[in-house]
Amino acid sequence: MQQNDVITSVDGTAVSNIDDIRAAVQKAAGQAVSVGYERDGTASTISITPRQTEVNGQTQYLLGVGLMMTFDLPVDVKIQLNDVGGPSAGMMFALGIIDKMSPGDLTGGQHIAGTGTIDADGNVGPIGGIRQKLYGARDAGATWFLAPEENCNEVVGHVPDGIRVFSTSTLKQSLTVLETIRDGGDLDALPTCTS
Repeated sequence: MQQNDVITSVDGTAVSNIDDIRAAVQKAAGQAVSVGYERDGTASTISITPRQTEVNGQTQYLLGVGLMMTFDLPVDVKIQLNDVGGPSAGMMFALGIIDKMSPGDLTGGQHIAGTGTIDADGNVGPIGGIRQKLYGARDAGATWFLAPEENCNEVVGHVPDGIRVFSTSTLKQSLTVLETIRDGGDLDALPTCTS
């Protein structure tokens, strides 16, 4: 295989993300797999025998290729990342893109901060340093904060005065929080971090 080949199937089953590919390779349990791919618009297949390895004490099978997801978006998206390191701004970037592509103001002019990774399925994941991010958000004027559900154990008991934290595990849930804040809805019905 070559750089920029697009994997389309494993053993005749269509794949659309890295997890699908990994699952199909694991299912073959070390037997050769037929990998369908496209190169420069031409479809081909190749037989690859995965290599067996141990990862955290568990047997896994690897193809020996680096996988990367790419997306075809209906618009060009450019994000300025001057002082951003790591994936912890993923959810907030996704919300910002939705805000720009939607009519009106998603936040209703409210100062809302948040953090969390985001995957291709819209799941919000945990980040490091959430306590510092809470204080940084409050000091920057935020009165609302979206925290990954998986970080709630680090949030409880450490929320600075003047900021209210809502828990989120998906992009859809994050949108519901923003819309509820914007529309003056029932904030007590939203998920929060509890002990």
